[in-house]
Amino acid sequence: MKVFVAGATGAIGKRAVRRLLEAGHEVTAVARTAAKATELRRMGAFPVTVDLFDPAAVAAAVAGHDAVVNLATKIPSPARAALPGSWNENDRIRREASRNLVDAALSAGATRYIQESISFGYPDRGSEWIDETVPPDIPAYAASVLDAEAQATRFAESGGTAVVLRFGMFYGAGSAHTEFFVSTAQAGLSPFVGRTDASMSFIHLDDAAEAVVAALDAEGGIYNVVDDEPLTRGEHARVLARALGRRRLLAGPTAATRIGGAKVEMLTRSQRVSNARFREATGWSPHFRSTREGLPAVVAEMGLVPAHHDGLRRGILAILTLTALQLGVWAAFAPRSFYDDFPGGGRAWVAADGPYNEHLVRDFGSLNLALLVITAVALWKLTPLLVRTAAAAWLVYSVPHFVYHLRHLEPYDTFDAVANVITLGLTVALPIVLLALRSAPADAAGSDAADGRSEAADEAVAAVHGS
Repeated sequence: MKVFVAGATGAIGKRAVRRLLEAGHEVTAVARTAAKATELRRMGAFPVTVDLFDPAAVAAAVAGHDAVVNLATKIPSPARAALPGSWNENDRIRREASRNLVDAALSAGATRYIQESISFGYPDRGSEWIDETVPPDIPAYAASVLDAEAQATRFAESGGTAVVLRFGMFYGAGSAHTEFFVSTAQAGLSPFVGRTDASMSFIHLDDAAEAVVAALDAEGGIYNVVDDEPLTRGEHARVLARALGRRRLLAGPTAATRIGGAKVEMLTRSQRVSNARFREATGWSPHFRSTREGLPAVVAEMGLVPAHHDGLRRGILAILTLTALQLGVWAAFAPRSFYDDFPGGGRAWVAADGPYNEHLVRDFGSLNLALLVITAVALWKLTPLLVRTAAAAWLVYSVPHFVYHLRHLEPYDTFDAVANVITLGLTVALPIVLLALRSAPADAAGSDAADGRSEAADEAVAAVHGS
């Protein structure tokens, strides 16, 4: 089948394109940049650059295709989501781009149209299961979701087969929102807003991509695409904490969610969404039945260090920060004193190795002040990238420094020579330890998490799927 995919370079789009190609379909994929076009071409897809808001351009690009898959969105980052106008482009995509794609599909004689949608627009139903017969309760700010679904309905009313996939909350490595979830949890806070006993339906990006392929053979209609077992927000937080090696995550006060009004309220509802209809219609089933299995796998794929190493990393960074502070301030602002008296206690390690040069001593101090900045920021934020960068910077400085002193120990007595080797060796060894911690297993306590589902939960899921 010749399949046209809009939104082909997004978090789900790239995975869906890959699965469609693996299933033997011929894929034309929209790419907004030359770099993304190259990536799609390497995957085996045919990339096209088209303005989805230009009806004529969309019609020309879609011509000759059997199916159109609309995965195009522009979801703002969590930091920008509450800002005025941050959802405008996403709304325009759902309204205008969806209309243009349906028009183009009808003009091209395509037989199938697949529209991405959301499952978290359902009302709060507590612990009750929610299926596709439950009417959505979408607040005004997200009404464009229903507009996009209406375009799929228009395609069906014109004689084609339209499939709407209401996805759960996406998660997976490479997703900006997943990275936000994880970084929040690394800071000890739960990223899941709302009551801890409220259910929340997720879907791993790989499972969502498989659902797109399965939708090519489904009867027309609306389907929920979520994992098998929607956990409560408290359970999601415990799973994520365990995957990161933490004992627990601190949940924010429920009352604080009221500040965001309607924009936050929809994301705090209790929604135990069922995927039974889609499973029965297509035979699809998620690889990750819940976030119990999925989140530890994602954390491991992201290569993150478990939190039980946080204390060691902080300790090493604190030692390096204090070292850079002492050397930097002393050498930069009191170069003669540093030359004559370092390291103190009546010893003179610098003076023993050559004549005084104020320029070089001040430069040495400035170098350590630069190391102080990056090391202190890494200590404060403790993100993997900053920690690795700080460690690498220290190695670039300390390895040549250490090697030099190993070859020039003649001016020192035995005690000073040994002290030199030990102290300078630590500035090499400690950054190496920081880099080595990066490869530590991310799922320290998660090996049994995948099998941690209770028998009662299994029975409940089986009852819904068998109904």
